[in-house]
Amino acid sequence: MENILKIAERLDLGNADVFKKEAVAVLDSPSPGLLVDFSETKFIDSIGLGALVSILKQSAQKRKRVVLANLSPQVRQIFELTRLYRLFEIFPNVEDAEAALAE
Repeated sequence: MENILKIAERLDLGNADVFKKEAVAVLDSPSPGLLVDFSETKFIDSIGLGALVSILKQSAQKRKRVVLANLSPQVRQIFELTRLYRLFEIFPNVEDAEAALAE
């Protein structure tokens, strides 16, 4: 699916801008939304979280969804500590996330 962005081992200052540009391109396409796959991600910092929140705001303006999948225990813990799990739709795997986007 062309609306899936797979995040590298880290989402931080080094790649947050590239992630945002790629995410905006997906949101500007005819897709129903964006699926962010964290299956390879071990670390996310405040810059990475800020990029995700920024994309979530843009998706709301475009009436599209952002769903997250495959959060590692380390990344899930960051979402819980920051309470961002309340803002995002989080799924255990890409298949469930894709099904949710297709609804």
